[in-house]
Amino acid sequence: MEEKCIETIKNLCKKYEGNPYMLQRIDAHINTSLETTLQNEEQTREKRIVRTNTLTQEQQIFIQVFLSKNNYFYLAHNNCFYEYDNNHYNVVKEDDILHKLLTTISQDRVLQDWKYKTKNNIIKQIKERNLLQSVPNSATIQAVLKVLHPAWFPSKDHAKHFLTMLGDNILKKNQDVNYFVYGKAKQLVALIDTTAYITIGCANVTRNFIKYHESHQYANSRLLHMNDVNESTLDANLGLDMLCVATHYSNRYDNADGYLRTKAGDSLKKYVLFLKNNTQESIVDAFCSEMLDIPSETNHGDEHKTYQIKWKHMHYLWKMHHSNLFLPNMMYLNTFKQLLSAKFEYNEASDSFLNVTSKHLPLIRSFIEFWEQNMVADLGNELEIDEICVLFKSTNSCLPENEVLKILKHFFPNVELMDDKYALNISCVKWDKKGDIRSALISMKEEYHAKNEGLLISFDAAYTFYCNLFNSKHIVSKNYFEKYIYQNMNEFVAFDAFITSEWYCCGC
Repeated sequence: MEEKCIETIKNLCKKYEGNPYMLQRIDAHINTSLETTLQNEEQTREKRIVRTNTLTQEQQIFIQVFLSKNNYFYLAHNNCFYEYDNNHYNVVKEDDILHKLLTTISQDRVLQDWKYKTKNNIIKQIKERNLLQSVPNSATIQAVLKVLHPAWFPSKDHAKHFLTMLGDNILKKNQDVNYFVYGKAKQLVALIDTTAYITIGCANVTRNFIKYHESHQYANSRLLHMNDVNESTLDANLGLDMLCVATHYSNRYDNADGYLRTKAGDSLKKYVLFLKNNTQESIVDAFCSEMLDIPSETNHGDEHKTYQIKWKHMHYLWKMHHSNLFLPNMMYLNTFKQLLSAKFEYNEASDSFLNVTSKHLPLIRSFIEFWEQNMVADLGNELEIDEICVLFKSTNSCLPENEVLKILKHFFPNVELMDDKYALNISCVKWDKKGDIRSALISMKEEYHAKNEGLLISFDAAYTFYCNLFNSKHIVSKNYFEKYIYQNMNEFVAFDAFITSEWYCCGC
């Protein structure tokens, strides 16, 4: 560079060798003002470097502090911004972020000249912070788990496994794995799908929640135990929390199978991997071992006794076995029947399996016999399931409500059930519900007529009178009692909860 400068000066001197004025100017520029000019430029540059370094450092500190106090995240596929307040995740508008950002920068005098440069830098960094890679704190995780357990899942372990699996689906991991769901969770599954689409723009995140189809390989199948949830709601913000916790678990444990390996208890691991660790044959073998009995040689040789199980009863035992182990449907009935036919003699004419019995059948048959002998069609009447249990218990047998419901649904599909609580348009010959109420009202009417005080009779007082009269017998529910009054004494009902004096004053 030195040689180049010398050469330039020589060329200039040569160019103006006949021009004293220009030679004088060359001398003045080089020997008088050049050093001062260079010194000024050096000082200006040093000041600029110091200022730039100061602003850069101030900007870095500002960005660091701003992003630590304001946990903003972004999803590129739906162009949405999110904010995490250390308790809940929320969708936030970009304009709100910009307003807060520019307002905060305005309070920093040092960064005034770099206001928009800082703003652009922060927005760029926010867009690099993927919501699905965020780490929620313990309070958020526990709040989500509190929603899932015990309402949706039988244990926290089940809930955490579900969250990890849901995170896998959102992050598109293990797409060949299918989950067979145990429990009535159709509305809940739809709700999760809707929430994911609305909040993070991901569609069909429960795509691998399936019913059984034999094209699915057991090796790629897992079980998912969800409680029966007929009605469920999920707040949008809490739903977003759940999805973020789900992706956090998926990132933390790699995938749902990773959670099973490293965190899950043995019972959950055994349950989830039940299909993976079994075959159709081994599952049917376990069913036979648990639910069926082979008659002893002595009984088997009794010519007057034939042991058999009709297919409809065998099917019920199969469903009972599934229910006891919380297993969803995992095999077509035809396949199950074929596998059983290979083990036991099958009589096609009677649709029965021969030389086999079950310790579970006598009670089931007893209830079926009780129902067929004592239940009659009665339009407009109803029996509560717990009332049916009490009536059946009077035969010295006992079944829980859920088992009675299963028997009715399987063996008596024409019985109309409402809310799994009422059997409609049916009555029991062992109990005249309406007759008992009618008898109680006649007695009460006589008593109030004798007093003739002209007072209203509350439904509560009428029901108490009825209960006291039949305290050693079956008692109808208060709801059924009031419904009877509305249907049979509506002209004497006042204020929706009282019987008028005209009812008992008009004679007995």
